[in-house]
Amino acid sequence: MFTNSLFLNLLNRILCRFQNSNFAAFVRDSLIFCHIDILIWIMFILTIISTSCSSSGMIGAFALAFCGLNAFRMLFTKGETVRISKLDIILIIYFLFIFVSLMGSTLFLLSLKGFFKSVVYFLFYFASVYFFLNNKKKIIPTIFLICLIMSYESIVAIMQHFNKVEALAGWVDTSRMSNENQLLSRSFGTLKPSNPNLLGGYLIVGLSSVFTFFVFNFARKDKPRTGIFAGLFVLNIIAIIFTGCRGAYLGLIAFFGLLFYGLTLYVKKIYGGFKNIKKRYKNIFAVIVATAIGIIALTPSISRRFVSIFHFRADSSISFRLNVYEAAARMFQDNPFLGVGVGNLNFREIYGLYMKTGFDALGSYCVPLEVAVESGIFALLALLAFIFYAAYKATCMFKDWTASFSSRVIIFATTLAILSTMAHGLFDTVWYRPQLQIIFWINVAILNTNILQARRLRLVK
Repeated sequence: MFTNSLFLNLLNRILCRFQNSNFAAFVRDSLIFCHIDILIWIMFILTIISTSCSSSGMIGAFALAFCGLNAFRMLFTKGETVRISKLDIILIIYFLFIFVSLMGSTLFLLSLKGFFKSVVYFLFYFASVYFFLNNKKKIIPTIFLICLIMSYESIVAIMQHFNKVEALAGWVDTSRMSNENQLLSRSFGTLKPSNPNLLGGYLIVGLSSVFTFFVFNFARKDKPRTGIFAGLFVLNIIAIIFTGCRGAYLGLIAFFGLLFYGLTLYVKKIYGGFKNIKKRYKNIFAVIVATAIGIIALTPSISRRFVSIFHFRADSSISFRLNVYEAAARMFQDNPFLGVGVGNLNFREIYGLYMKTGFDALGSYCVPLEVAVESGIFALLALLAFIFYAAYKATCMFKDWTASFSSRVIIFATTLAILSTMAHGLFDTVWYRPQLQIIFWINVAILNTNILQARRLRLVK
């Protein structure tokens, strides 16, 4: 295995020798280092909170500070070692293909800016894994913080919808509408920039955090708290619908599809099948589903927005995306191995040579296509391998019935966040925004932390 390779052993030996030096001992006695864990935790909290209300630059600054403090802690803490999993190896391979794409880009300086953004996200991910490995008790508080932020954003979004606050960005095709009741007032929350699609993706990636605490309290039979988190979960779903983001709708469908799959596995193992579930639970589930379908069907603005997904060329927004897909596909065909270079600035420069007149775009509106265009086919294969392996490991760990209930819930919830976000990414590229990236990589880090700790337990046994 790569984790037992000579390179990793050599790296850990060098790190160990440095940690035992007189200089490292001197630093460990400093006031800053004595409070390093508190500083890391504060910076981590600020990074998460900033995703809901700060600019991309500010979010990046907090994330880099968090990474720097974690690197500082690792370098000077005696006994700390570098640990990576197969999931990390796949991610590193993906990053290497991005680097090769950068070096081969004809617009190197523009591509370099996009590459630096990718570096920040990767560093944040590895820093988060390191942080959780040393602070596993911080995982649940982290999920709870995300849950609170998502709940707040949902309440704001619902208020914006009913107050009919106009979004700065968020086109809706009105050509096929028969009356004003079919026009959906799209919510955008407190995120910067004010974009309904961005809020839709943000709520999708954070929806599993609310679900986690609903399940925890339901399992404890704490009815008051179960009711509270069930209400917050419903508010989150309503807020996603009010964003009018059709990519988020598809992410929501993927979320509940995977949720039903996980529920089927659990019920089959614990109860022997749905036929043994109490009738009142079946009735509650049926009422919830019927209510959701009824609300969508009886609300013209919402039902029309759902149905418009299937209008294709008849909807101007979808038609616009289809034109962008065609141009981006030609870009990929001409640059299949290295891509055109990383970042939307680089993309826009090259896209102008391929686009249809009047259909300018910031990106390809499809994450897999964007990766293929920017960094080539091998980068895309590495990203797909990363997602599929993460889903595979999560499924294996979820089916490990000897593991604790809370850890299996957390693993399943992180998988819900990762896969539903990727489903949204099939038809939008807001995944590249730091607001989504930070929450997304936190979920991946939590999953990988459980993978590494499970492997450690097996080695001990």
